[in-house]
Amino acid sequence: MTVMEDANIVAPVSSPATTRATTAPGLASVLGSGDHKVVGRIWIVAALIDLVLVGASAVWVALLRVDSERLAADAPGLFDQAFAFRSIGGVFLFLLPLTIGIATIVVPLQVGAPTIAFPLAAAAAAWTHLLGGGLLVGAFAIDGGPLGQDVDGVRLFVVALLLMVVGFVVAWICIGTTVIALRAPGMALTRVPLFAWSHLVAAGVWIVTLPVLAGVLLVSYIDVRYGGAAGILGGGASTLYGRVAWVFSQPTVYAFGIPVLGFVGSVVPVFSSTRHRQHRVAMGLIGAFAVLSAGAWAMPGFAADAAPWLYKAPWVAVSLAVVAPLLGLLGLWALTARQGQVRLASPLLFGGVAALMLLVGLLAGALQAIKPIKTVVTGDGTSLYGTTVSTSVASYVVLAAGIAALGGVVFWAPKIFGRQVHEGGARLVAAALLAGTVLWSFPDLVSGILGQPAGPATLAPDNLDAIKACNVASAVGGVVLALALVGFAGLLARMGRNPRPGDDPWTGHTLEWITSSPPPVGNFGSLPAISSEAPLYDAHHGSQEVDA
Repeated sequence: MTVMEDANIVAPVSSPATTRATTAPGLASVLGSGDHKVVGRIWIVAALIDLVLVGASAVWVALLRVDSERLAADAPGLFDQAFAFRSIGGVFLFLLPLTIGIATIVVPLQVGAPTIAFPLAAAAAAWTHLLGGGLLVGAFAIDGGPLGQDVDGVRLFVVALLLMVVGFVVAWICIGTTVIALRAPGMALTRVPLFAWSHLVAAGVWIVTLPVLAGVLLVSYIDVRYGGAAGILGGGASTLYGRVAWVFSQPTVYAFGIPVLGFVGSVVPVFSSTRHRQHRVAMGLIGAFAVLSAGAWAMPGFAADAAPWLYKAPWVAVSLAVVAPLLGLLGLWALTARQGQVRLASPLLFGGVAALMLLVGLLAGALQAIKPIKTVVTGDGTSLYGTTVSTSVASYVVLAAGIAALGGVVFWAPKIFGRQVHEGGARLVAAALLAGTVLWSFPDLVSGILGQPAGPATLAPDNLDAIKACNVASAVGGVVLALALVGFAGLLARMGRNPRPGDDPWTGHTLEWITSSPPPVGNFGSLPAISSEAPLYDAHHGSQEVDA
């Protein structure tokens, strides 16, 4: 397959008609806009603001676990609330909104679309999420949430989370439809860049999975509203928390890692100055990873104690098999880097840290799925499932996805904000995130093997100094992560002082780098026919055969 021969593609292609498109001034330009860049920034800013609350609750949980005896006596209810807010807020207030926000801006640019599909629906999804997020925080504040004791607060939590789920589903429909229907001329589906492709397959997973959660929430609201409140308040797997927790439990939690694969697949060839090797194979591996992470079938909330071997066998098989696609992608990325000339820029560091943490999380999940492992370690025949190994798996995967998303903000900051993040500071943040993630998550893996139960209000067994030491190390990791995130916020706050970047500061390979920074309304003028997944690389290096 030959690539395009028109080297003029590297020139900006915005047209005067596009740049003269009128928008309302000030706040009205945000409130009434359907421009996907504005909508994406709403998602991103909301996620970063919510990260302050989520991070504070996570550090508090880690610190409370250090003094487990005092916690059990004085503040078990506060611990439960902070634990639930950390878990649910980390996914629904931070990770999904940040991922969607970046995709809302970048995916249309990568596929050469003038806007996102259904732009008004995309804007409505963002505002629906904001409303739901505000109600969710309010529900926890009045002792609601899945582990709260105020029935009105619990009802408010269910309604808030349901609103957020609706917003997520609509947003993913818009993103997925953009890739399917609004690609530039000549961009066959096999030529879609890996970042956009990963969000297409992620959209497929979440469009199937999140409506299941919506159904669970509707049933739970009926239980709370019409007489079943006493039956689902508390911490067991059949309670409200158990009905929601499967979304960030194995294997569904792996779905949060799908955009990690797309991000790493985008930055490795750029900073190796070569094209991605075996692009179609990489697309297939990302698709396989997505299929294995579609885990709504493993929801234990209504029948946790009655799961037969027929339910457990697929869970074990998926937990082991999902490692294979990531190993295949790591091999392709190593081959790509080896055949190029690697530049250790900050986005590549973020991507490397995210890929490494995702791999560790998948391996920990595979360890958890093998029941005899604990027999070897502790001498009994119980499973690692339900210990803090489960918490460690979720932490590794969610933090890997969060690190990749923050790396996406750094990489695409010229297109998102019109400025570039300070390179040296971003490298330090990436290193701190690596250290913090290891200190935060690895001790839970060790304490789980030693018998520490997972979940709220379950503390270290008595007289196990090793588990207490693990809790201390985890608390230190939480502090390091918090400092890293504060540093990242500082980098974003001072971006206005940085000089404006050029349209293509990274010498990128895909279409978003041929328009201005930030892009105008309409993104592009005319585009030539696309005949590979890396048109800018082809323009810089001349026509050549590719394995796209």
